[in-house]
Amino acid sequence: NLGLDTDLIEDITITGSSASYNWSKYSDIDLHIVVDFSKLDENKELVKAFFDNARIRWNNNHDIKIHGYEVELYVEDIGEQHKSSGIYSIKNEEWIQHPDPTSVDVQFELARKKSDDIATRINLIQHIMDKGKYRAAIKAIETTKRKIRNMRKTGLDSPQQEFSPENIAFKILRREEMLQKLDDMKYDAYDKFMS
Repeated sequence: NLGLDTDLIEDITITGSSASYNWSKYSDIDLHIVVDFSKLDENKELVKAFFDNARIRWNNNHDIKIHGYEVELYVEDIGEQHKSSGIYSIKNEEWIQHPDPTSVDVQFELARKKSDDIATRINLIQHIMDKGKYRAAIKAIETTKRKIRNMRKTGLDSPQQEFSPENIAFKILRREEMLQKLDDMKYDAYDKFMS
């Protein structure tokens, strides 16, 4: 679907919770297609933007499942630093990063506290929308989305990586459909503000 020559694919990997001891029945399969962006164009930012757009469109348009687990597609530059406690190469049939069960120490209480804080913010934005203050709601939504992105990045950059309270909080928010609610409110607020 990407119009990509298969010779340019350096590897195909599975990563994230499905390749680690962080798996749950809510996990999806993070499937990474690894490509050398520089072979496509010297402007690697342009190539990344193209692939980001293509993967988002693919993920939105397709409901592919493997053994009942949703597949989430990513395109990754060969030089990109990817942090995960487990990375498995499908192409080479070997572990790139073998997960270690002894390194797992999940702080669920702290993760729940962080996710509850964000959920409260999201629910307060709904009250702003109910009052017809759509411009204020849009600003609050953007601030909250930025906070969520920064929270998850902080967690993934920490020594605990995907087991960090920040990343677990993100997963709780996603599982409880709070991230979807935030996106839906964003489009609704924009439409009502522009109408």
